Amino acid sequence: MALELLIARHAKSSWSNSSLSDHDRPLNKRGLRDAPRMAAWLSEQKLVPDIVLTSSANRAQTTAEIYCEQWSDTAIQPQVIESFYLAHPTTYLEEAAQLGAEFERLMVVGHNPGLEGLVEILTGEDEIMPTAAVAHVRFAADNWSEVGTTAAKAELVGVFRPKEVLNLE
Repeated sequence: MALELLIARHAKSSWSNSSLSDHDRPLNKRGLRDAPRMAAWLSEQKLVPDIVLTSSANRAQTTAEIYCEQWSDTAIQPQVIESFYLAHPTTYLEEAAQLGAEFERLMVVGHNPGLEGLVEILTGEDEIMPTAAVAHVRFAADNWSEVGTTAAKAELVGVFRPKEVLNLE
């Protein structure tokens, strides 16, 4: 069995209300457009996760909720992980390690620079992750506790950016 990690950056957020904290910023119009389209595209590619773990930030939670709504036939509910807000790459790996062997495909929804760092730590690839981008990483591992160790070889299957896969302007 191979494990798969979908590393999703939240969709575009709004800066229009300067009284909101960074944590509370909502998605803007583009984010609300791109998130369901990316979820539908992932579904078409047969890349729906078994479980979704998301940052507690409003923009990340909303992105995760939109994704899960698009995948309504799966009954996935995003699980909020407080430590994912502006997390270091290893935080995502520590949380994934707790999943054991129960899930084959995990999606984490979070923020840069942590997500770009996570892709680089796992695959050695330096990839740009704009808002709503999703990186797909596959591991030669049977248990999430092995991920991030030298024993679990990681392969970057692809990085899917909205402008590229959705033909957006």
